[in-house]
Amino acid sequence: MGKNIVALMLQEYENFTRSERKIADYVLEHQKETQYISITDLSAECEVAVSTVSLFCRKLRLAGFNDFKLELARAALPAETDPNRSGGEITQEDSPGQLMSKVLYAAQDALNNAYHMLSETALERAVDLMWGAGQVVCLGQGNHSVVALAAWAQFSTTSPKFKTIQDSHMQAVVLSTLAREDVVLYFSYSGATHEVLEAAEIIRNRGAKLVLVTRYLNSPASAYADTVLLCGPNEQPFQFGSSSALIAQLYVVEVLLSEFIRRDPEAAERNRQSVGKALTQKCV
Repeated sequence: MGKNIVALMLQEYENFTRSERKIADYVLEHQKETQYISITDLSAECEVAVSTVSLFCRKLRLAGFNDFKLELARAALPAETDPNRSGGEITQEDSPGQLMSKVLYAAQDALNNAYHMLSETALERAVDLMWGAGQVVCLGQGNHSVVALAAWAQFSTTSPKFKTIQDSHMQAVVLSTLAREDVVLYFSYSGATHEVLEAAEIIRNRGAKLVLVTRYLNSPASAYADTVLLCGPNEQPFQFGSSSALIAQLYVVEVLLSEFIRRDPEAAERNRQSVGKALTQKCV
């Protein structure tokens, strides 16, 4: 793209419809915030249909909303590289000590944000569903499949009802055989990928329950969820699964695990004793 997206919006402003101008006005006034919100959130803020946002992006000769956010991030790059910001971006001039400090700040900030975003009511609802489930399937795609694997590894030491599947085809097989009392714990930063929406549709058709861990309350997948656990930093479009997002989700896993154990600490301890005894056989 020759001109940056902001300049192009200003150039095309007179050609926009009334609804499209509402989008342009909001974006021009909230350039930084728009980099981090979902298409559903933007449509709600502007009081227009999601399809209107998609058409707006295509009118700017972009592939879609994600492409729009990428171009918006590129337009904001000079402001984002200010080394004097609190925490600061990592630069080539940083010493190893400065780099360590900035990474620590980012991790602490991710945990603090996750704590403030997580709803106590949503947490209790999630654990209620998991506690009463016949089985709990922990799922995620891309980087978030690592979090699903970590969740299964943690919960499996306290209860045999937890499982995970990494292969996407086998995920579809397991989801299509869920019972009504089963629960899926799904990790998705955006809540707006084809995989999570396909999974959510299958879960709904089976009558099972969905606990969604995501950044956006109004994400498309949230409409299918029985409860939504919000967490995650304002991830820049160029990050594509940042460590801060994973740290936030792992915090949610630890909180869920702690509350799950608190419901019946004796049963959890019996399972952990059994697991510990088996694992000691593997130690040298």
